[in-house]
Amino acid sequence: MSEVPGGEVRGLAIFDLDDTLLDGDATGLWTEWLIQLGWITDPERYRAIWTQQMADYAAGRLDMEAHLSHLLSPLAGRTVSEVEAEVGTFLDTELLPRLYREGRERIAWHRDQGHQVVIISASTAQLVAPLAERLALDAALATRLEVKDGCYTGRARGIRTFRDGKLAALTHWLSEHLGPDGHSLPTWGYSDSRNDLALLEFVDHPHAVCADPTLEDIATQRHWPRLRWQGYD
Repeated sequence: MSEVPGGEVRGLAIFDLDDTLLDGDATGLWTEWLIQLGWITDPERYRAIWTQQMADYAAGRLDMEAHLSHLLSPLAGRTVSEVEAEVGTFLDTELLPRLYREGRERIAWHRDQGHQVVIISASTAQLVAPLAERLALDAALATRLEVKDGCYTGRARGIRTFRDGKLAALTHWLSEHLGPDGHSLPTWGYSDSRNDLALLEFVDHPHAVCADPTLEDIATQRHWPRLRWQGYD
């Protein structure tokens, strides 16, 4: 937990992952990884569905249940340990090198201020949670995967951390981990997407990062800081 000397938590910083901290989409990069592994047996069809779903996401009309069913299907029947091993290599090879330097610097600034730092992502937990651990963040809020007898079922469970679901997951986490005082902490939020508008409206200090056109217009009208991250370490 990020605390200043004496144990006082002074704020909360909330970061989206895809196209915000990360140059690209974690799930899209994971899809290509699974194709190379041979876990996706019809890459052309899988990519076509994925491309249409990403267009729906950009337009703000994604059917999240259909999306989850599609993207989790290659994991159905695979053991948790088998997937974890591939995720570890994937993170080190594909994701960590694509994190924006400016995003890492912003995380470090929040830590120096005594703020807790949380990732909330529409990408699923088997990717987001270990990434947050590598970055030594305080929490990762992401859609969890159903497991039965040590294997993934190909289904999701719990809160879907997408659009208003991100705010639901955050408020639940605040109550569970920080108690009543958590809701009175000053908050910062960072996202690229119109789909995170509810989350950005919730925080005290919203930031549009590499924003899509709709969020860019909203941020301009509301005089929110607009950031353009582009460097790598």
